[in-house]
Amino acid sequence: MEAARRRTSLDDFGTGEFREPLTVLLDSLEREARLSPLGRYFARGQIVSSLENRLKLRADLLAHPGISEVEIRRPLYVVGLPRTGTTLLQNLLALDPANRSLRQWEAARPSPPPERATYENDSRIAAAERTARLLDYIAPDALALHPVGPRMPTECVTLFANSFASLEIPTIHEVPEYLSWCLNADMRPHYAYYRSQLQHLQWRCAGERWLLKSPAHLFWIDVLLETFPDACIVQTHRDPLHAVGSFCGLAAVLHSIGSDRVDLRSIGETWPAVWAEGLDRATAAREKVDGTTFFDSHYEDFLADPPLTVRRIYEHFELPFPDGLEDRIRGYLQLHPQRTSGVRRYTLEEFGLSPVVEGARFEPYRRRYGVREEVQR
Repeated sequence: MEAARRRTSLDDFGTGEFREPLTVLLDSLEREARLSPLGRYFARGQIVSSLENRLKLRADLLAHPGISEVEIRRPLYVVGLPRTGTTLLQNLLALDPANRSLRQWEAARPSPPPERATYENDSRIAAAERTARLLDYIAPDALALHPVGPRMPTECVTLFANSFASLEIPTIHEVPEYLSWCLNADMRPHYAYYRSQLQHLQWRCAGERWLLKSPAHLFWIDVLLETFPDACIVQTHRDPLHAVGSFCGLAAVLHSIGSDRVDLRSIGETWPAVWAEGLDRATAAREKVDGTTFFDSHYEDFLADPPLTVRRIYEHFELPFPDGLEDRIRGYLQLHPQRTSGVRRYTLEEFGLSPVVEGARFEPYRRRYGVREEVQR
């Protein structure tokens, strides 16, 4: 915190909801993450960066109180297990100019509030591009498994790192104590801070609606809807065995950036149970609200006809389908074919997972949503 103060010449961190998870995270990183020297450098840098963001966001709000009056109407959310088509669907929906997506560069450095006139050439983009090149050099498989870029739409879970209540952190580091804290915490103050960041980003650069995406919202659909009662939520579905196996592979790659001792068995013991809990929580939350709040997108149907899926989403939520959007979608798909070759693929067995046992774990979810089983390779 003192380092962040020195770098910014600011001292007001705002509300105090971040202090407990920050303390838990620091302890978990020290005791559990087995960080290499490079891993310690990156982890500390990210923590200080998040604290700097808090200081700057608070200063912006004090200078411009109108930020807190910004109204967020009918945000459109994409949620679902990782590796179920959420990223592709987000990218296609972002082709509609009415949908205000969150770009990686502004998620990493939300202050000062971006402005419409300079949004495409903001000075923060170049800094984010340098960081992306470094990540590509250190862990090329990470970008192959989950493509990111400064100008691309990104997961809004990144904003939760500024209050240190983010499932992105235990995906990057092995921090089971911190992960347990996240799963058992009252997330209301963290969703309130998340909302304030969206207001900040929207203040001078608004769209008709926010387009946001993160699998992490599965765990807190109820809190999400308390925060945004008129949210429109698309839930993606795919065989959980494929989704969880692929996610474990991504976690292994990310853990290897900061640690020379990646425990594949520990990853396998942790994440299938965690994502099963997320699906259970989401289903319980859905049963308490109007069904029209949700649209279910099945992976096979989506890939068979992406423009049709997007059109059905618009029809379900009674949104105007803009002229030319279908052509833009088809053009995007031609320029960005889905590639899976050349990337290290892990098997379930490498994580100590049995397809039979995991299949039984997720069978209630498959039945509930009519999810088809995929052949595991």
